[in-house]
Amino acid sequence: MKLMLVGYGNVGKAFRKLLHEKKVKELENVKITGIVTTRGLMLKDQEEFVPDKKINALEALDEVQPDVVVDMASANYKTGEPSLSLYLSALKRGIHVITTNKAPLALKYKEIISTAISHGSKIFFQATVMSGTPSINLYRILPAMKVRKIRGILNGTTNYILTRMSQGLSFNEALKEAQELGYAERDPTLDINGFDAAGKITILSNVYFSRYISINDVKFEGIGNIEIGDALKRGNKIKLIAYADEKETYVKPMEITKEDFLYNVDGVNNALEIESDIQKITIVGPGAGPLNAAYGAFSDLILLLRGENLPGL
Repeated sequence: MKLMLVGYGNVGKAFRKLLHEKKVKELENVKITGIVTTRGLMLKDQEEFVPDKKINALEALDEVQPDVVVDMASANYKTGEPSLSLYLSALKRGIHVITTNKAPLALKYKEIISTAISHGSKIFFQATVMSGTPSINLYRILPAMKVRKIRGILNGTTNYILTRMSQGLSFNEALKEAQELGYAERDPTLDINGFDAAGKITILSNVYFSRYISINDVKFEGIGNIEIGDALKRGNKIKLIAYADEKETYVKPMEITKEDFLYNVDGVNNALEIESDIQKITIVGPGAGPLNAAYGAFSDLILLLRGENLPGL
């Protein structure tokens, strides 16, 4: 099986390392035959990126003719490009897609999934929500379970800021600290305004409820003007909560009590609570980091090689 990697930053390099170091039977005949970045295409598998041709990812599809495209490129939330066109082109050719890039799925989930189904291709996207913590892949092993609602903390940057604010820091102090530690981007807007969490709950809504919504259908609020003093006086905390059920999907700061499962999810950790007709399931884990995201894509590759797919796809 031939892989074409798109994007070769920290996540791409961590994915390549996992591929070489993990001794998994399914990987015996898997090889990277092309790596694409904005600098061009490298037609070999090596740690140092040295382009052989100055072409883009779409052009590289013809050159490499992979069995699987693994997209670890940066997200473009305006149009989803160039990844969106890459997915559609690959899926129409029967080429499977694994992605850590949530933008195309948050914008055009229905189009992508419909294309995959109609052409007998598969798309895997565990790493788009909670990285390697199985928020999406968990759905594969819940047969006949009727999910009523899902809620969680899906953005580590805002959770870290709110945690530190509850410990006495101001918003600006907590944000600066998060940036110094690498938890927040230099421009943290997409985290702070709730957009990143909205993209993630959009994807989860589509998986768990087959709603086929886009991020434009999600109401979201951020933590830019948050005040937590009154909540602390009551012994409570403020968390940025992402919520979805069969009718609504939203992201907003909410006051929660000590009895709430999410109360003790602090720092950069993410968490998800799934309530069904059978039971309530809760998972906690890191929602970011190069190795975590790479593992999400790596686990998807193993599932693909085992013939797995999401129910209904």
